[in-house]
Amino acid sequence: MVVNYIAATPEYATAKIAVWWDLKGCPIPEGYDARRVRPSMEAAFKQRGYSGPVSITAYGDHKQTPDHLLRGLSSTGVALAHTIPEAHCNIMRLDWMDWQDCNPPPATMMLIFDGVDNVFSPNLVLEQQMTNYNLFVAYSYRPCKMSALVTSAEWLWESLLAGKRTQRFPKEETFEESVPDGFWSSS
Repeated sequence: MVVNYIAATPEYATAKIAVWWDLKGCPIPEGYDARRVRPSMEAAFKQRGYSGPVSITAYGDHKQTPDHLLRGLSSTGVALAHTIPEAHCNIMRLDWMDWQDCNPPPATMMLIFDGVDNVFSPNLVLEQQMTNYNLFVAYSYRPCKMSALVTSAEWLWESLLAGKRTQRFPKEETFEESVPDGFWSSS
């Protein structure tokens, strides 16, 4: 479900989109075809008017991730960054900072991570005040408190993959579209 949504402005419509994904905290759901992750994300971006080039990096202990999922992801151009649990967040943060150094705004950054507010928020809030980066966020559960981050779109992870879109309305009323055929594997 999308809980926040701002359509792409002309300057961001074709700008780069970089995704940093915590594979352990937001895993590929059971029965989901890993080859659909990238197309599902790109479709969600395009629904909101973002059609720029997308780079996706999945972070996690890939020794703990089934080979068929790793092969499925890499076959669609998702980069795989092997990390150990103790260094996981630091590596994601360093890669994110390196990317910013090489990619000035306008650009869109996306974090798929349940601990965005705890781990990244202090730096991201400062960055948003000083620069002109767009921010997307996805997480496996809705946070219990309001974030200090200004986001252009937020999703629940499984809804993003399923192609569902739910927008926030007054009093938390929601609207959901059906799941498109072919998003879940039959095996």
